[in-house]
Amino acid sequence: MLTKEQTRPSLSWPIAVLRSNGWLWFLAIAGTLLRLALVLGTRHQTAFYDELDYDRIGTSISHGLGFRIGDFYTAYRPPAQPYLIGIVYGVFGHQPLIVKILEALMLAVLPFVCRRLGDVLGLSPVAANLGATLVAFHPALAYACTTLYPTILTTTALTVGIWLCWLAMHRNRSGMAIAAGLMLGMAGAATSTFAPAAFLAAIVIAWKKRFKVAALVLIVGMTPAVAWMVRNKLVMNDFVIATNGGQNLELGANDEATPRSGNWIEAKGDPTKGEVHLDREEQTLAKQWIHQHPGRYAELAVLRSLAVFDSEGKPRTTQGLHTGKLAHIAAWSLLPIMILGVFGLIVSWRNSLAWLTLAALGLVILSSAATIAKPRFRFPCDPLLCVFAVAGAARLVGVKPKLEESLP
Repeated sequence: MLTKEQTRPSLSWPIAVLRSNGWLWFLAIAGTLLRLALVLGTRHQTAFYDELDYDRIGTSISHGLGFRIGDFYTAYRPPAQPYLIGIVYGVFGHQPLIVKILEALMLAVLPFVCRRLGDVLGLSPVAANLGATLVAFHPALAYACTTLYPTILTTTALTVGIWLCWLAMHRNRSGMAIAAGLMLGMAGAATSTFAPAAFLAAIVIAWKKRFKVAALVLIVGMTPAVAWMVRNKLVMNDFVIATNGGQNLELGANDEATPRSGNWIEAKGDPTKGEVHLDREEQTLAKQWIHQHPGRYAELAVLRSLAVFDSEGKPRTTQGLHTGKLAHIAAWSLLPIMILGVFGLIVSWRNSLAWLTLAALGLVILSSAATIAKPRFRFPCDPLLCVFAVAGAARLVGVKPKLEESLP
């Protein structure tokens, strides 16, 4: 029988690897190769309807025709992803595959960022790298790279933005505050749900009496959203962040709506009246239904807020990687991580990183509760939740997360 001294080297070697910075490079490379394999393996899959919108707007931008679908200006989709697609198409031609490859590469930064977030929570190097590992091989984010949805751009910008907010607050650095604002502004420009993220982050930072940092994050971070609303007023005569709110509200407020129905229900507005009028018409119809069925709407809102943590959803019958048995297993395997992530947020409540993360997650929960819940709405928060999941697991085994240090 081997003694402790004889077994210790065999045990310490993998732990030494896991806690090293070299492990992060392994995650970045291996995760990227996995995502590239998925992108290349699914390049002939049928695109979702929403993806066609992003493709058409990106094509219009690449041809110098502006943010349009056909002959009409649009504000139905947020601007960041179509502009990214437009830039790629302008350089490489109409190549959606290049956009997806770029997204697969983009996520390579997250293991390094999530390791630093684990350090912020006082996790051991091994635990912090475990959080980074969960992120590097996150199945839903890997799958998102195979689409033209703005999920990857939003995820990267949001995660980096929240990390920079924490750094700017603790180091009291204006440059970091500007960078944090740029990242959060990009996240909001990619997915409208996160448009107020910079505002909420500024509140958290101001609470810690970093008023200059808070002001910079607020001004820089909200500028893209305000600029986009001004653009919508000029070209569409509607000072709104998007023209999809009415339809989403109606999809979640009708007799057939369920907590997981998403856009299975067809909206009833008249599309011939134009995008702005249709949005207002559908919003009116939804509000009328809510007024008539307040109890049912409240029930749907509560259940949809819980459905945010469902990683499978109820996708359309379009066949693809997302409909297979492996996808079903991967989706449900994320549920315990999400539960641990929420627990980690609770036990780390004294750390401002928890409040910054909760602000982003809260936007998803509120938006989904009011309208419709889809798994991809939450995915941008998952890297942060993975880190907090490890913090929650550490607490369960008796290791307390670090309490936030006083700001200098």
